[in-house]
Amino acid sequence: MNDEKKTDYGVRQWGWVIIFGIAFAWVESAVVVYLRQIYYDGADLFPIVIVKEEGRIVFDYLMHIELVREAATLIMLAAIGIVAGRNRLQKFCYFMIVFGIWDIFYYVWLWVMIAWPESLMTWDILFLLPLPWVGPVITPVLIALTMVTAGTLLIYFDEKGADIRIRWFDWVIEFGCALLLIVAFCWDWKNIMQLSEGGVTNTGIPNPFAWWLYLPAYFFSVIYFALRLRSFIGFPEKMTKT
Repeated sequence: MNDEKKTDYGVRQWGWVIIFGIAFAWVESAVVVYLRQIYYDGADLFPIVIVKEEGRIVFDYLMHIELVREAATLIMLAAIGIVAGRNRLQKFCYFMIVFGIWDIFYYVWLWVMIAWPESLMTWDILFLLPLPWVGPVITPVLIALTMVTAGTLLIYFDEKGADIRIRWFDWVIEFGCALLLIVAFCWDWKNIMQLSEGGVTNTGIPNPFAWWLYLPAYFFSVIYFALRLRSFIGFPEKMTKT
């Protein structure tokens, strides 16, 4: 495959991944609209609906189905990356891209469908596995935009022939930051689950978000990626192909 055909193929591949992410986001948004109608009758998300028997949380059958659906969604997004990428790096990058596009357009389509969220600072339930993830809408959107940008840049330079060598410590640092971001989302889980502490039951209304943990982890991951990307691609004379 010559360079021109290879480039055209890469652009088409990237485009179809984007289209899938946008379309799949509509499916996700529609499901959430149905769930909100079932559980909240169109009311606010918080406090989330918790059913307790003898002081213990009881999950109804719909909740079990929802948890499996969330896991299945991640598997589907990962499968797209595996199918689309030429190599391991591209497979992971395409996963990041489709995940990010799916997450961004999830909120776009919700706004189109039900005029929600009202703003980027509106609180949302992001995931339920393994604990409830909650945060202002802007927090997952920032991560999603970063995933799309990072994945696209890596694929672009990989297609151009850049010597991209991601070391083990790069993965440790980036995934370490990702873990801290997840902790920030789950930080308030006892309150969100309305568990009792010291004889007092939490309200389930989100407390101030753990920006003190989210922002350092987010910006460190972005800055570290930018510095490593520069070392990967070097200057034009270091490129094996231009």
